[in-house]
This record gives sequence, C-alpha cells and structure tokens, in this order.
Amino acid sequence: MYHDITPPHRIVATFEYEGMPGHVSLETVTLWENEAGTTRYVGISVFQSVADRDGMVQSGMEEGAREGMSRLAEVIRVLRERTEW
Repeated sequence: MYHDITPPHRIVATFEYEGMPGHVSLETVTLWENEAGTTRYVGISVFQSVADRDGMVQSGMEEGAREGMSRLAEVIRVLRERTEW
C-alpha cells in the first residue's frame, strides 16, 4: 500500500513478502540524479522485529531486489531516450 508519493523523488509504502504473510515492512525509496547524470536509488526498510528482518533476508529478497533494480534501470533508460534528458 502506498502511503506517500512525491514525484519524482520519494515513495513510501508498506510491503508484505510472499514468503512471510502477515509480516509487513515500511519501505521508503528516494531517487535523485547525481553529478554523473545517473540516478541514485536509496531504499530503507523498517521491520517490526529483528526476526521479521532476518526472515525477509532468508526468503530470497536479495535476488528479488536485484531483479527489480535491473527492471527499474531499464525503465529509466527507456524514459531518458524518450525525453532526451
């Protein structure tokens, strides 16, 4: 569920991993363009407990996060080509 969207720099949402139903984390994503012209992504996850955090890590979230970042990079690349940043 999205709680705050501040285009184009910030998204705050709650997230529930498939492998841990009922365990929700609060995700804050911040995006900005750096001096090199690339986009910097910072994601912060807040969990209800250390056990929830550890469970998320063990559920394979790293692989999913890497896949998501690859997809996001492709979307940004396409948008840049279309808008000629």
